Amino acid sequence: RTGGNNSSSSSMLVRRLPASRHLRRLSTTVDQPPVLIETAGRVAILRLSRPSSLNAMTAEMGDAFAEAITELSGRCDEIGAVVVTGAGKAFSAGGDLQFLRDRAEDSAWRNTAVMRRFYERFLSVRKLPVPTVAAINGPAIGAGLGLALACDVRVASPAAKMGVTFVGLGIHPGMGTSHFLPLAVGEQVAARMMLTGEVVGGEQALRERLPPPPPPGR
Repeated sequence: RTGGNNSSSSSMLVRRLPASRHLRRLSTTVDQPPVLIETAGRVAILRLSRPSSLNAMTAEMGDAFAEAITELSGRCDEIGAVVVTGAGKAFSAGGDLQFLRDRAEDSAWRNTAVMRRFYERFLSVRKLPVPTVAAINGPAIGAGLGLALACDVRVASPAAKMGVTFVGLGIHPGMGTSHFLPLAVGEQVAARMMLTGEVVGGEQALRERLPPPPPPGR
């Protein structure tokens, strides 16, 4: 790692995989850390890796994600862009339900600190000095969509589903969605999605400009 020695605890959180030209050539074993780094030429692939829970976001994953961002920021002489995606069939289903249930049992003061730290870890993707692309390979829901919106560019597969579903939990839209979503789709569409919790499929998401339309001729 650039800028310091690896610690035993950090190596358990983030694993850097050998270079590959294919995004899908990653194993997903039960002891795998929650974030993986792969390189393909000058592109780094940052993969959320809790496929059995649809890459639900936990505090541990957030720590690993922020650690990976720090590593990649120090390797910008060899990396020209970073792709953020999910292992398995989802980008991310959003915040882990047990993590959210634990918040209901905690104090308001502590929850403020816990959630701020949680969001800051994932939104550290904004600190990368190279372009970032969210490759939405499946559902991107709640905070998962927030992470995708925080990237510079979004591309989506036909299997993608996107929604800001915080209203169903009775909480404010988190992970920066109330800021990033109107910038991407406009105030009216953003208000509709945030107030109703509507989940849109790939084709509708393209019409709503959640991923921008491809360049002419593509």
